[in-house]
Amino acid sequence: MARDICQKALQRIAALSATSPSTSFDKSDLDKLCRAGSSQANSFPTTNGHGVPPHRPDVGRVPMTIREYEVLLALCKAAPVVRSAQSSQKLARHLIPYLLDSHVQAFALSPFFRKIEPSPTESLSYHVTAALLSLGVHHVEIQQMVADNISSFLRTCAHASESISQADDHDPAALEDAVRTATITIALVGFLDAACAQADFWKSGGRLGLITRLRDLLSQPFLIAVEAAFSTIRNSHSRERFIKEWKRWIRHYDEIGRPLGAMLLQRSFMWLLVAATSLLVAEEDALRSAHILDIIMSGNGLRRPLTAKSGEADFRSVETYANVAIDQMNYLESSADFDSLSPAKQKLAFAVKGSALISYLNASTLNEDAADGEILMAWFEDALGDPPSMADEDLASVVLKSMALLCRVSPSYAVNVSRLLPRFIVQNGATSQIITVASKCLAFVLRMLSKDAVITTLYTLGNVLSPGNERQVANGLNGDSQYDGQDFSHVYAGRQSTGSSISFQITGEEDSSVIQGNVVQAICEIAGTCMDDKITGLAQSMLAQKIIKLTSPIDPRIITGAATLALSGGQSEFRYLLKRYAVVAHDAVVENREGVLNAIMKARNYISANVAKDSPLYDIYLEHLLDGIISKGDAHSHQSSHAKESDVELAAREIAQLLQPLAIFLSINNFAFDDSTDDDTHSLLRDAWFNIVVHGFTLSTERGKQYVDELRIMAIHSSPLVLENRGEQDESDIELNPILRRGESSERESIHKKHLAELIPDRGGEIRGLSYRKVIFLQAACLVESLRADAGDCTKALSYFLEPSMRRGDVSRTMDGIMNAVMDRYLRKTLAAANPAFSAQYAALQLAKIFCGCCHRILRVQQAAFGCADRIIRDIPSALCQRSSLFALLDLLSLMWSSCLEAETDRYEPRTTFQSSRGNVTVELSDDYQFRHLTLENLHQKARVWLLNALDIAPADVKGLLQTYLSDFDDDGAYGHMSLGRSFAVEIGSTIPSTDQRLSSLDILGGSHINTASEFMAQYTTRQEYRYSEALPDHSLEWLSFMRLDRRASFLPLSDNESADAITALSHIEKRILSRKATPLSDVRDILRRAAALLCRSEHDECSIVHYLVSIPFAMFTKQSIKLGVSLWLGVINENPRMEPRILTEIAQQWEFSAQKKQGLFSPIITNPDPFFLRMEFAPSDSASLAKRKQLVHNLLAPHTRLLQFLSSHYSATRLGSPDTQRIFLRLFDVTLDSIRHSTPHPMAREIRFQAVLLGLRVLKTSTTIGAVAQWRLKDLVLSAGLSWFNAAPRWSFGSNILQLRTEIRLISDVMAALKGTESIGGQTVGNIKSLVSKGKLFQLLLENEQSRLNVWVNPVSEAHKSQHSFHHSAKNTAEAALHPLVRTAWAESPSLAIHLASRFQYPRIHKEVRWLLLNFPTKAAAEPEALAVLIDGSLPEDVSFQLKYLLFWAPVNPITAVTFFSPAYRNHPYLIQYAMRALESHSVDVTFFYVPQIVQTLRYDALGYVERYILETAQFSQLFAHQIIWNMKANAFKDDDSLIPDAIKPTLDAVTGHMITSFSDEDRDFFEREFAFFDEVTGISGKLKPLIKRSKPEKKQKIEEELRKITVEVGVYLPSNPDGVVIGIDRKSGKPLQSHAKAPFMATFRIKKTKSAVEEVDEMAEAGNKGKGPAQETIIEAWQSAIFKVGDDCRQDVLALQMIAAFRGIFQTVGLDVFVFPYRVTATAPGCGVIDVLPNSISRDMLGREAVNGLYDYFVSKYGNEDSLRFQQARNNFVKSMAAYSVISFLLQFKDRHNGNIMVDDAGHILHIDFGFCFDIAPGGIKFERAPFKLTSEMLAVMGGSPEHQSFKWFEELCIKSFLAARPYAEKLSQIVLLMMDSGLPCFKPESVKHFKERFVLEKNEREAADFMKDLIKKSRASYSTGVYDQFQLLTNGIPY
Repeated sequence: MARDICQKALQRIAALSATSPSTSFDKSDLDKLCRAGSSQANSFPTTNGHGVPPHRPDVGRVPMTIREYEVLLALCKAAPVVRSAQSSQKLARHLIPYLLDSHVQAFALSPFFRKIEPSPTESLSYHVTAALLSLGVHHVEIQQMVADNISSFLRTCAHASESISQADDHDPAALEDAVRTATITIALVGFLDAACAQADFWKSGGRLGLITRLRDLLSQPFLIAVEAAFSTIRNSHSRERFIKEWKRWIRHYDEIGRPLGAMLLQRSFMWLLVAATSLLVAEEDALRSAHILDIIMSGNGLRRPLTAKSGEADFRSVETYANVAIDQMNYLESSADFDSLSPAKQKLAFAVKGSALISYLNASTLNEDAADGEILMAWFEDALGDPPSMADEDLASVVLKSMALLCRVSPSYAVNVSRLLPRFIVQNGATSQIITVASKCLAFVLRMLSKDAVITTLYTLGNVLSPGNERQVANGLNGDSQYDGQDFSHVYAGRQSTGSSISFQITGEEDSSVIQGNVVQAICEIAGTCMDDKITGLAQSMLAQKIIKLTSPIDPRIITGAATLALSGGQSEFRYLLKRYAVVAHDAVVENREGVLNAIMKARNYISANVAKDSPLYDIYLEHLLDGIISKGDAHSHQSSHAKESDVELAAREIAQLLQPLAIFLSINNFAFDDSTDDDTHSLLRDAWFNIVVHGFTLSTERGKQYVDELRIMAIHSSPLVLENRGEQDESDIELNPILRRGESSERESIHKKHLAELIPDRGGEIRGLSYRKVIFLQAACLVESLRADAGDCTKALSYFLEPSMRRGDVSRTMDGIMNAVMDRYLRKTLAAANPAFSAQYAALQLAKIFCGCCHRILRVQQAAFGCADRIIRDIPSALCQRSSLFALLDLLSLMWSSCLEAETDRYEPRTTFQSSRGNVTVELSDDYQFRHLTLENLHQKARVWLLNALDIAPADVKGLLQTYLSDFDDDGAYGHMSLGRSFAVEIGSTIPSTDQRLSSLDILGGSHINTASEFMAQYTTRQEYRYSEALPDHSLEWLSFMRLDRRASFLPLSDNESADAITALSHIEKRILSRKATPLSDVRDILRRAAALLCRSEHDECSIVHYLVSIPFAMFTKQSIKLGVSLWLGVINENPRMEPRILTEIAQQWEFSAQKKQGLFSPIITNPDPFFLRMEFAPSDSASLAKRKQLVHNLLAPHTRLLQFLSSHYSATRLGSPDTQRIFLRLFDVTLDSIRHSTPHPMAREIRFQAVLLGLRVLKTSTTIGAVAQWRLKDLVLSAGLSWFNAAPRWSFGSNILQLRTEIRLISDVMAALKGTESIGGQTVGNIKSLVSKGKLFQLLLENEQSRLNVWVNPVSEAHKSQHSFHHSAKNTAEAALHPLVRTAWAESPSLAIHLASRFQYPRIHKEVRWLLLNFPTKAAAEPEALAVLIDGSLPEDVSFQLKYLLFWAPVNPITAVTFFSPAYRNHPYLIQYAMRALESHSVDVTFFYVPQIVQTLRYDALGYVERYILETAQFSQLFAHQIIWNMKANAFKDDDSLIPDAIKPTLDAVTGHMITSFSDEDRDFFEREFAFFDEVTGISGKLKPLIKRSKPEKKQKIEEELRKITVEVGVYLPSNPDGVVIGIDRKSGKPLQSHAKAPFMATFRIKKTKSAVEEVDEMAEAGNKGKGPAQETIIEAWQSAIFKVGDDCRQDVLALQMIAAFRGIFQTVGLDVFVFPYRVTATAPGCGVIDVLPNSISRDMLGREAVNGLYDYFVSKYGNEDSLRFQQARNNFVKSMAAYSVISFLLQFKDRHNGNIMVDDAGHILHIDFGFCFDIAPGGIKFERAPFKLTSEMLAVMGGSPEHQSFKWFEELCIKSFLAARPYAEKLSQIVLLMMDSGLPCFKPESVKHFKERFVLEKNEREAADFMKDLIKKSRASYSTGVYDQFQLLTNGIPY
């Protein structure tokens, strides 16, 4: 043992030294080793650069010690890895003497030499030769030296052999010569073996010379002398010790199968010949990994002729090689008979013969003339006829492969060989390995012949298996086993591959009937090698047909042979084979034939192990296995009990045959972790487990114990019997599963109950009450999960609590017992610590998964998970002391806290999936926030108990892990980084463990409990120091090289050079950021941290570094960069206070720059414009764009928000410090407040603006050092900044962030309190300084109103708390009296403030006062478009005259208001009309496009032609606008649908149309004609359908499709309802006639291509946030769009209704309200004609009723799962959002006829309304059945939770109220859309329709009253009886179900 360790150490030292390229040889360990073993290898002089040793005849006689040998061996093994040329030269010089003396080397007497294999002499010769050759190969400069010395060695050996004399055996001299001869022989063997391993050392000429020299050396006399020498030694009776040693070596060589003699020498020589000839045929790399014959057969790795790598094989050298091979064959034939040789020598002779054959074949391959194929063929035939030769597997393999390859060289031999090989297979009882080779070779030859030859050969072989064959065939099994031919690749020792073994081999014992088995094997091999589907199919059918009635012992061989072919065959043959297996297996089970059963099992096992997952056979085979188990044992009820039991027993035995194949299959295709497994496969696997249990395979039965290994593997790799989606099902399928009814009888039921009760004895009572099916299910669960727990996984059992039957107490309690039993098994194994899979680390991973179960959305799963966690932590507390479990628990606390926080931050869009990569946890949560709170509370309580217990046992380790957890975090919180997990970690880390007797004995001092927080944080801080102080980014940016990063900045003194380097680097990075080059924040953080560290220890001013420390975060100007900056600034200020003034000055300057550059808070792009100034869209509500807009605004505001928090804090901290600091703050607020006054307000900026005002008030109150005038000026600035928020119309919040609103409400209270605290400042008028009292009072009243409004928005259903400052508690007249005198104050501050004061407070006196100011000072309000609504309200008042001239430069109003000015109420006043024109022209055509119907209607009053002019001018640059105008004018030209009664406006419309078409350019006119021709073709189909109106639907459909096929789609045409996309195709088979009594509407589908911008509604903000990143990407999308073409139906009312819905959509989007509407497109194109887009992926409630769905709730459950499912909850959430929006819109627009045919439900669960034939003031038949404000039925309520107290219904109420409140400010603009359509003749209008419409907004009420009003409407709708009556009426009259 010690010797072995020493030898390995030497080899390791040598290898390490050899691989070091930098170390000089003289100083290396190689040199030391050379000197250590240099007893005889003295250096020798060199000649011509190569060492030529002097003649030293007796040097080798010096005995070599074992130490010298070991050193030499280490040097030899290090030679291949020597890198430097110097080392290679010196090492070669050291080794050469050993080679030259190896044939005479003596060895010191030592027992250790006996352990050297095979002998010291051969080992020495082999390793030294190999080392020298390797050095020569890798180092060209010493190749010649090595070659010369090898030649010297061979000359020396030749000279020594010549001096050997022939003497008598008993002559002492003869014995000495014999020893010399033996030594030379063994040395030559070692040399030859090493030379053939690296024959590529020589070029082709060198190899030829080497072979020639060795052939001469190994002459006949020498070989005879060798034999005589060994015979002499064997027969010697000498007692000398070295002779005894030689005899021992001779015996040893005999024992290892290498008998010493001439044959061994010849074999090694022939191996070298094979290597030499092979290198002429194949490449070196290929030869190192494969046999030359295999290379030639495969064709891979052969040398290409005429290339750089081609072999240099001239005729002479090939002929020489061939002659050497012929000589060897002749020598063998002339030698003694092989039968007389010993087996070992016979093996060597066969090896020589094989080598000769290969060499000759190589020569023949290179040149047929030099090596005659006839000679080779004669040798092959002789060998085939010689059974002893073919019994040798190596020689047989060579002969067979060479025969096949000869056919490739000379195809004329193929026919003969194709006959010889089958005869050999059939007539010789060869081994399986030889038959494998023969079969592959036969297939190789047959591929050269026709396919008929292959088929004939297969039939020839198949006849051997026919029943008439009288051969006695034994029961032998064999299959596809890997053959092992003669291994010549070993000559490349150390460089050849070891090959690969087949994972599952079918093997068996051979006996006397092996021939037929060989035939079966041959058939399989031939078919498999041919790789032809037809051949494979033929072979499969031949074998499968034999598997009928098994009588022959060879049949098992056929079974297994067929399996090897099955995987490469077709599907039908595979199915047939599996069916045969099933039949045969059944018969074999009945007849108890174990041999056949074993064969079938092996065959199935082979298929299981080798069928690929992507193979078409995969599913077939899996189904075969599972169906095979499931189909067994379907006993009939009328059978007797005994018959049933016998059937059960038989079925159990059949099932047992499938367990092992299924276990193998599942182990390779792991279903437990394969999410891609479909439900059908899982159901099959589940049923298989049920049937396994039914038939008695349980843990407590003998049958189960017998097959427990197979069952365990199946359990490990099976998914749980209850999948995650089972929790979505409403009902259990246990009672309906037919498998669970198998074998049902009272006796068997009692047996199964007994077995289950034995497993869980404490649940015996519950088990007795369970049904048979439930018992089987629970037993299966117990079996699978118990076995899985035995393998180390106890977590999958939790999924069983998702099964709906677990809602019952008895089933759930029984499952609890099973869960406990599973945990018991797992804990027993873990505590036994016998298996690494049950260590604490693995238990921690299990615990982490169970912690996820503790947060499951289903309560019963949670409860089970908590129980499991309790048990693991109680029994294995160390499981919680691991990173995986502890981090998972802490992350889950954070995730659960975040999920609860979302109730406040994004209430109506609950996120369901939460994940953390650090803890590697993912949880899916319910949308029930109350349940989330309960879950968090339970988890928090449990976590405290668990962690305190862990802390007690391992306080240091737990606290260390907690510190590690605290070290890393990502700041992704909108409110700073708040993490419950991190807070909890700090709390636990600060706790004193109860096991700490010393600290826990402390008394409470000072009334407070002491803890270890100080020590915990000190350790944490120290860890951070060594963790991060040296940390640098792995990827160095170009600017990192500017800093001296090789020093620890924290501890080294600062040098001037370091400061200069820092300034250069910081300057460089700032330039990169400003030039918008990619600069990762992580790298910026690193360099700024170093700059901050430099400032912390600097004693100089370092102004430049301070500048960059502040300017770089401002240059990036993101939330993260400013947060980093604040952290660093505070750190520097606290560590080095003298830096504070400079840092603060820089911050103030950079803040001022940000205001000047209009960044962040001051950016003009942060706008929230009136939705009527924006493009209205006919599209579904887009919550994604809302989220995007919200995030963009947040990103813009966040930097200033962070800065303001810092400034507020720092001002308070330094208030009574330096006066200079105070002046800095005063300057800062002066700039800030002034900039805020002129910035655009946005709802999301409310907080930061009022924070700035609040800070300004605090500065004002505490600035005692400034004068009164400065105080007055500061207060005036503060008040102006505060009042500027009210310069716009009242705004709600944006989005659903309730927490943000509560923050703002509280902030307003703080502002009001601070305002009260500064009342005394500016309270008196002194000289020119006016009092600020009225301004302050106005601000106070506006703040109270704002707070009141926000309170309503936060609590729309009920006011949670009433503030004492709440404005709406004051009496209206008191409020009006208080406000009236402040109107002029507001006007003086800003006319916009006064104007919006009137809209905020609906008081007549306020309105009148504002109007008086407008009448008298109109120019001051010219910038405020909303002022016109106060000045001119619905008509042109008499008191307005001169003021109108200012309209020429008044700010433009929105398009719909501008269009209203064309109406008669404004008397065509020129100023108004010109203003309206200017306003319309100021808007994009995309915005005005929406109001085409209203623009067309104003042509009725266009006496001055302005409207016509606008239409014509706009049509010039927008063809889409022109087309829409034309279609709309056509639709309004007649009063009736049949175009018989012209409208009074028709002449005007015709004239405008004519003028427009005339004004078109040629290109525009061509487009116009193409579009209208295309559309007329489509709509013309309706007219062609009218003659078929009475025909059947199929006939009409056929006609539509016929007409659609005639339509040609021209370039650029589009559907009128889809102007933003072009038609690129028509689905010609999509035509569908629609129901109509006298008209012919139809539906067709078109392929539409649209261009969708990646940045839509947020273009400007997105561009601002992505400057320098290129333009927004445009995406081309294609989609199918169905449209309905109506003829004879007036669509204009639908157009108006959907236009209003689209307007409401725009309002909701502006507020960020997450509700859903889908204003689909309808376009009226002619009188009574129109195009209607079909809502995609939707179904009407009427159709649901016809499909026998009981109600909406049942539909939701059937489509999305039960209420626990995430899909149901998401769909319900979508339903609530759409119900809320449509309910409010239905009430305001008075939609009637709301039967179930007009209500749709889409795939996402949204409810949608269609068909608006009755709205405003009309109802169906004039009878108002529908008295409810809107439709809210019991089934709708059921979907929303079924109760007014349910969260979903509360959300519905809140969203309804918010939608109503959001719409109220736009009542006037909405009514203008309606007003302009009043004269259109639409039947929905009555004279007071507009008035009634406005009244429904209850504008006279304040916000709280309006909210209560809507709440009452919801209550009335919910309790309405009339809705149900109308549904019944529709059922009776139109057959519409409800």
